Amino acid sequence: MGAAQKVCINGRFLCANATGVQKYALGLCRELQKLNPGIEIIAPCGNFSFKGLQVVKTGRVKGFLWEQCFLPFYLWRHKSPLLINLCNSAPILYKNQITCIHDLAFLKNPQWFSRSFRKWYTYLIPRLIKKSKAVVTVSDFIKDEIINAYNVLPSKVHVVPNGIPKMDFDNEKPFDFPYLLLTGVYNARKNASFVIKMLPEIKKTPLHIVGLGSDAAIFHNSEWAHDDFLHLFKYVSDQRYYTLIKHADAVVFPSEYEGFGIPVLESLLLGTPVLVPDLPFYRRSFGDSPLYYKPSDEKSFLEELEKIKIQKQKNLDVTDLKNKYNFTQSAVLMADLISKCLKML
Repeated sequence: MGAAQKVCINGRFLCANATGVQKYALGLCRELQKLNPGIEIIAPCGNFSFKGLQVVKTGRVKGFLWEQCFLPFYLWRHKSPLLINLCNSAPILYKNQITCIHDLAFLKNPQWFSRSFRKWYTYLIPRLIKKSKAVVTVSDFIKDEIINAYNVLPSKVHVVPNGIPKMDFDNEKPFDFPYLLLTGVYNARKNASFVIKMLPEIKKTPLHIVGLGSDAAIFHNSEWAHDDFLHLFKYVSDQRYYTLIKHADAVVFPSEYEGFGIPVLESLLLGTPVLVPDLPFYRRSFGDSPLYYKPSDEKSFLEELEKIKIQKQKNLDVTDLKNKYNFTQSAVLMADLISKCLKML
């Protein structure tokens, strides 16, 4: 990557909440800039900062308008460098780019999304796949989905796996009671309602449920909204989030469609048992490390729930996961792909 062949990263994600997609982008950016300090992250103007990242702020707006208008004009004014997009979206008018697509959830179950979102992504994604010099995704499962859904040559789609996010903790123990941690309950596709409706049975264990994302529609006017065994938080800091995982009796991740599942990896690495539906994409990513229940089967879930104490005592060896999911290795894969795309100019 010579000085004349500039590379930029779409930094729109820096203004967003820290979901799994944003954690992927942030972790990869940190390692890519270590490999090549000349890579710039181009981001909207705003009151945010990320230690150790080289960020250029431009434009008067944020979000969709910034990405589709301000960003491409900035790039054209700077000799059209190669743009790396790490978060499912990219400027549709720009050609010299690599685009990462984390999943095809908007196709899998359109009801999870608003009508405007579905229409935009149905229009956007196939055009980005066609225009981009290369497409990146986070797992072989999603690679296969992209190839089959859009009739893409396998050689154009590259897997750059997730890595382990930086995990810091609070000094304070979250609660004095045992609990299950349920993440992503603000998002219908995460299937939190499957767990919440079993609260009467879960209380008998006697585990509480701690849910992150308390503005979720599934809780509005529900019979459990004010239950003493249900504790809801709309937002917690990263330190608090990892502390909640570390002290949980188990983490439940009931989503039945995922490109990867960052909370599963985070929990396993912290030695916390994880319950997930028994689906191929979880098996391919995490092997036998989680506890698997039959999808949408309450009886199977409750049977696996009884195993969490034994699972925690096993002290699972997560060395293979640490080696497999490593942002340093992923950055090397991405850097190699960048070099190949630069040679295509």
